[in-house]
Amino acid sequence: MVNWTEVFKLALSRECSRVMFSREWPPEQRRIKGFIVYNVYDPPDVNLEDYALLFTGLVEQETRVSYLDILTKLPCVDLTADFHCVTGWSVSNVSWRGVKVRDIMSKPLSNAKYALVIGADGYTTNIPINALMEDTSIVAYAMNGSILSKDHGFPLRLVIPSRYGWKSAKYVKEVRLIDEVQLGYWESLGYHDNGDPWLEERFRNEEGSHRPRRGVKVEK
Repeated sequence: MVNWTEVFKLALSRECSRVMFSREWPPEQRRIKGFIVYNVYDPPDVNLEDYALLFTGLVEQETRVSYLDILTKLPCVDLTADFHCVTGWSVSNVSWRGVKVRDIMSKPLSNAKYALVIGADGYTTNIPINALMEDTSIVAYAMNGSILSKDHGFPLRLVIPSRYGWKSAKYVKEVRLIDEVQLGYWESLGYHDNGDPWLEERFRNEEGSHRPRRGVKVEK
């Protein structure tokens, strides 16, 4: 049986390369001190010894990587990036630790245009393949020096700092590459397929609006 306390200590003490996502402040975003946490569904309970991340669909070879290997074997990075929520708030200089997506996933096939990201809680979001493969797109297992809490996506969270926060899916378990857009949860309610904060791509058209969000909680 895995001693997860020791695994977490090792994961937090490893030497990791550093990467920063730094851009000018996006339009219509206000700085706040702590995250406002949203959950569409209840955070899932998972068996860590069985938990794995899958890359499926239009890849040269389907990939399954265990949670243990992500924490202890794959090359890790410390990413510093601002986090921008589509509802208009942002948190500056969040520190994430994890593994670059492109260091885990087998090479995408040439006809892969989007990824459908699936969480262990049932949440989904679609992401353009170019955003998924950016140097600063990671699968995170820690935030601000601690292993992710359930509120922030434990065990694993996709972090894509070039997009609004709803694209950074929590509890991620599968990334499925596809050749045309397949709408995720918020996208099916009118949210944008690309979600670039600097282009204010909040909604697919001007008739969109922010929908009520479940389980709102302010983290100090």
